[in-house]
Amino acid sequence: MQRIKHPANPKQNNETENTESNNRSNNKETKTKPVESIEQTIHSSNPGQEKQKIYTEKKATPVTMQEYTQSNYHFLKLIIKWKLYFIIVTVVAIIVASVFSSEWFIPSKYKSFALVYPSNLTPYGHESPAEQMIQLFESSDIQKDVIRKFDLPKRYDIDTTAKSGMSALISTYESNVSISRTQFESVEIKVLDTDPKVACEMVKEIINSLNRKARKLQREKTNEVLVLLTNELKFKKQQLDTISFKLLDLRTKYQILDYNSQAKEIMKAYLKVLASGKENNNFKNIETMMHNMEEKGGEYYENVKVFNELLKGYAKTKLDYDEAWKDMNKELTYTNMVTSPTPSDKKAYPIRSLIVLVSVVSANLFLFLIIIFLDTKRRVFQ
Repeated sequence: MQRIKHPANPKQNNETENTESNNRSNNKETKTKPVESIEQTIHSSNPGQEKQKIYTEKKATPVTMQEYTQSNYHFLKLIIKWKLYFIIVTVVAIIVASVFSSEWFIPSKYKSFALVYPSNLTPYGHESPAEQMIQLFESSDIQKDVIRKFDLPKRYDIDTTAKSGMSALISTYESNVSISRTQFESVEIKVLDTDPKVACEMVKEIINSLNRKARKLQREKTNEVLVLLTNELKFKKQQLDTISFKLLDLRTKYQILDYNSQAKEIMKAYLKVLASGKENNNFKNIETMMHNMEEKGGEYYENVKVFNELLKGYAKTKLDYDEAWKDMNKELTYTNMVTSPTPSDKKAYPIRSLIVLVSVVSANLFLFLIIIFLDTKRRVFQ
């Protein structure tokens, strides 16, 4: 008998196919698992690279607004937690700063100042009058005058006989005396001292010393000009005396007094005698005078001309000499006072409120840094 084949059920065929596919996928997973486990073992065997990878990923990741807010909130919590210490540090800083900025440690200083404009200064180079005045104010001569008059070594309690004593004195002087140019081309002189009256007098003395210094410099230059003009006058006077002696000799020996007028008169007299046809006693005198004029007239004329030129030059040099003599002896001031110095009734140094404020801020900032360090250390070890 032949068996009759019934057609296959389609559902059974699908189930069979699904079962086979699942078995094949399980086999693939089973085969790949050992490979993956080996790779994990290899990676886990180098923890340094793993940490470096994590650190790099964190570093590359930008800080979000939420993390920034959380960080600030954490700092705020730290400040609240340690607020008692901040209060204690603030109080201690105020007390310590107040004590060390008091009169016992930092003597109070008063400021006196003046504003001046330069005047009558001889220009040197391309510098402005204000710059020239500042150079004079900062000269060592003015410093020495002020130091000597107010006995600053004793006032500043500095032993100038000790090593670097003078350097310390000059440094202290420069820290208490300030010379600066304003935007309006005037010069401001500021002096700090423990006594307001002394500060005011020091400003006045600095200005007076500048007048003396500028006057001395100008007189030295004027004296040089005066010496040159004096020598020039002597030389011109010798030349005039020489020419005068020659003219005097020509006048006495040859009776030549005025070449132009005498030549005309002699010529008229000579022509008159010739026209009359009679020779008288004066004819010989006329001939003698004509002979003298012919022989010495030109020399006399040239000497007179040179004498007149020398006389003009001598007169001009004498005027310059008189002007230099006036400059040499006149008393000029070289400053125009805009603001006169006055004793101050208010302390200018030190600014104790600023010292206390800076001390409090610095102390609290230092405490805050210590707290952050301790908190970070605690979190790391946890």
